Amino acid sequence: MIQNKLNEYVNKWYGWMLGEVKRNIAKDMMSEYATDLLHHIILDLYNMNEDKITQMIDDDKLRWYVLRGCALQLKSSTSPFYRTHRKEKFQSRENFVHNGDESFSGKGILEQIYEPYSGDDLWDCFQREMDNLHWYQKTLMNRYWMENWTLDEMYKHYNISKTHLIRDLNKAMDTIRENCKEC
Repeated sequence: MIQNKLNEYVNKWYGWMLGEVKRNIAKDMMSEYATDLLHHIILDLYNMNEDKITQMIDDDKLRWYVLRGCALQLKSSTSPFYRTHRKEKFQSRENFVHNGDESFSGKGILEQIYEPYSGDDLWDCFQREMDNLHWYQKTLMNRYWMENWTLDEMYKHYNISKTHLIRDLNKAMDTIRENCKEC
């Protein structure tokens, strides 16, 4: 009985939910995965407690629950959606950047990302701007870009949350990017 009720609800709101996921949750680079993300969450609904599903349908909260679940699944690095879709995308990006070379250096990344520019000019600018960073940001950037530490290794070594590490690395990269525009 609950399965029929859930089927009716999903059929009624599917188009709206898919549109919301595409426009507001899985936008930009992840928009190609919007349908997969929504289907993943809907499949999870069929395995949930029937009383909880009935209550959310009766209170007209199920579609909001689905959208929140989509947002959480998309952003989480431990979610089943991440393991099946995003992880593969990011691994292929790492393979492009590292190019399978174990003797990787940060200069290779910059040359591949900014191919139209002269690698030496950009590399010089990158090094100069890294030297101008605050000591904390400089240390993080050296560990991450030059010594190829992972976020997990940095977290364990410095005991700084991954969220803060990502934020601080992004701030440092934004500073470098802004100051190296001319390259």
